Amino acid sequence: EGEFVYAIYAAVIHSPLTEHVVLPPLYEVTPHLFTNSEVIQEAYKAKMTQTASKIKSHFTGSKSNPEQRVAYFGEDIGMNTHHVTWHLEFPFWWDDSHENHHINRKGESFFWVHHQLTVRFDAQRLSNYLDPVDELHWDDMIHEGFAPHTMYKYGGYFPSRPDNVNFEDVDGVARVRDMLILESRIRDAIAHGYFTGEDGSVISIRDAHGIDILGDVIESSTYSPNPEYYGSLHN
Repeated sequence: EGEFVYAIYAAVIHSPLTEHVVLPPLYEVTPHLFTNSEVIQEAYKAKMTQTASKIKSHFTGSKSNPEQRVAYFGEDIGMNTHHVTWHLEFPFWWDDSHENHHINRKGESFFWVHHQLTVRFDAQRLSNYLDPVDELHWDDMIHEGFAPHTMYKYGGYFPSRPDNVNFEDVDGVARVRDMLILESRIRDAIAHGYFTGEDGSVISIRDAHGIDILGDVIESSTYSPNPEYYGSLHN
């Protein structure tokens, strides 16, 4: 069902045949992905009893945790809807040869949007007397845990991340060692001012299109000049 919703939204957004079709926001179609399980359960109860109800949503954490000062940002329904909609507008799997359409400045948009999200989050943190977000290191632990308190439509809760957890290998998906190598390759490319294409060509990023290429590599989308070598840091 989730794949069907994703496919419908992606098709309507990109097809010229549905240019004027306006779909409902995703938080109305899949509300369980945007608010906590307590709200969903209360909504189910109100629906089954046919009782009008005013449901109050609370943030997921405890007020004793300083990180809750910025929960209004990370758990904002509008902001999260914007993020998922952006990825529908600029899907990583988009292949020009199949879709007969090129998405201009896709990598640049990826870099800009995610940069704006991170600097805005840092600004919110500073205004709430919190330090900016620490740099992520693959060989170091993530100190702050997170419990989303969201549930799947047919039951079962989203997994939580405890405090002070280390990155671990995921069989068949990624290894921590590989992520360190891929990040090093991208940093080297930035320092030297060029990426190496699949055919060994030199692709300069010291021009107006450089940020577009860099975004494609970091995401990585099908637009990456060498996905086998530079991997997929974001996805």
